Amino acid sequence: MKKISIGVIDDHKLIRQMWVKTFAGNDEIEITGESGTLQEAIEMIKIKRPDIVLLDINLPDASGLDAVSVIQKFSPGTRIIAVSMHNQPAYAKKMLRLGAKAYVTKNSSHNEMFKAIEEVMNGRVYVCTEIKTYFD
Repeated sequence: MKKISIGVIDDHKLIRQMWVKTFAGNDEIEITGESGTLQEAIEMIKIKRPDIVLLDINLPDASGLDAVSVIQKFSPGTRIIAVSMHNQPAYAKKMLRLGAKAYVTKNSSHNEMFKAIEEVMNGRVYVCTEIKTYFD
C-alpha cells in the first residue's frame, strides 16, 4: 500500500522536527517535505505534491488563511489540515470554508492528529474535539 505523503509548513523549526519525529515510526505515513515559510512550501509542494499538508495558520510571510488557495492552486489534490494555537471556532470555520479539510489545535494529542489524517484521507472533514462542541 502507498504511504500517505505529508508536507509540514510551520514557522517553528522545533514544531516541524516534532512532526517528523512523531511520524518517523509509522509505516503508513512519510514526511516528504517541510518548510518554515509559504514561499519555501510552494516550491516543495510543486515538486512533491503531498497527499496532505499540515499548515500552521501563522506564517512569517503569509497567513495560513491565504495559503490555502495558493496550495490548492499548485497541488489541487493535496488536502490541507490546519494546525493552530487558536482554539476559537471562527478560525476553524473560516479555514474549512476556504478549503481546508481539517482543523486541529496545538493542544490536541498526537492520536487526534492521526485521526484527522485518517478522516481526511477517507474524504471526510475533521475538527478536533477541543472546538468541535462549539460548531453548529
